[in-house]
Amino acid sequence: MKNIRIRKGEPGDIQTMVTFLHHLFELEKDFAIDADKNRVGLQLLLVDQHAGTIYIAEAAGKVVGMVTAQIVVSTSSGGYSILLEDMYVASGFRRKGIGTKLLEQVIVWGSGQGAHRIQLVADVTNIGALMFYRQAGLVTSRMTALYGKLDAINKKLT
Repeated sequence: MKNIRIRKGEPGDIQTMVTFLHHLFELEKDFAIDADKNRVGLQLLLVDQHAGTIYIAEAAGKVVGMVTAQIVVSTSSGGYSILLEDMYVASGFRRKGIGTKLLEQVIVWGSGQGAHRIQLVADVTNIGALMFYRQAGLVTSRMTALYGKLDAINKKLT
């Protein structure tokens, strides 16, 4: 797709991004849809541009996609890794190269932060996303993702 512009996310994009996260979390059943929490998380990413980032895709001045990423330490690679947290491209704009442009921008950003690899989790039912990431060169891990809320875990541990 021509005339796609990738730019840094800004505070004025938060409401659109919250809507995108709503759509994404409808697919990712592990996560509850909570606009207030989503808003806070996005604001945190905008505050520290070295530890995390947000990129926006625009087509004809309309926001049509987003990606969020963070830098984490990878003991296995002995350095930094990009944690791709969220990626969403609006329906009707998929399979037009927008996701690829967003992923490329995150990789450029992460490389500039000293990252050597990228990691992410995707819902096993999100076949389109899994195919996209595999076509981009990511491989399926033998690892399994585990999540837990700290207050619930602390109750079980004490």
